[in-house]
Amino acid sequence: MYQPILDHIAGYVSLSPQEQELCCSLFTQRKFKKYQFLLQEGNICQYDYFVITGCLRQYEVNDDGREYVVQFAFENWWIADWQSMLHNKPSIFNIDALESSEVLMIEKNDLDRLFREIPAMDTYFRKMMTSAFLSLQRRLLFQQKTAEERYADFFNTYGHFEQRISQQHIASYLGITRETLSRIKSQHVRQLKP
Repeated sequence: MYQPILDHIAGYVSLSPQEQELCCSLFTQRKFKKYQFLLQEGNICQYDYFVITGCLRQYEVNDDGREYVVQFAFENWWIADWQSMLHNKPSIFNIDALESSEVLMIEKNDLDRLFREIPAMDTYFRKMMTSAFLSLQRRLLFQQKTAEERYADFFNTYGHFEQRISQQHIASYLGITRETLSRIKSQHVRQLKP
């Protein structure tokens, strides 16, 4: 159950067997059904989630009821609303399961304990936060691109997961309609054919 996260951590830092044991003891395993919420807008984000299996999405709903997908998270990805968690403020985001999913979740206080007691975990999470920051920068630049360019970027990042995400959610992530997505995908397929 904990091997996926230990393998992920080992890709960045080394932990002793005792550190691995402490690390695993601070995570809680939980399963979520398709469409079940991990976090709802207005609640304070209590956990950082590591996806073992499944697919999660983080999104905002505007005043008109339109959803804007901010992030997808698949196996071996992290997802949380860090602003809510760090500042103990209500979240503006929802996080839900797009598939039946299994996660390991850790509370902020337990993360702080990991950082104090296992310096390598502080390094690991710093690397994860750096990666998240770089993703945020790419996402900001992403918004300046044409719909076709955004789809190409999406395909390059999430292409091997595309069949697991509905067209509605992909369109929401890209900031376009499903009809526009369908047209762009048709053009993309034609360009890929020899």
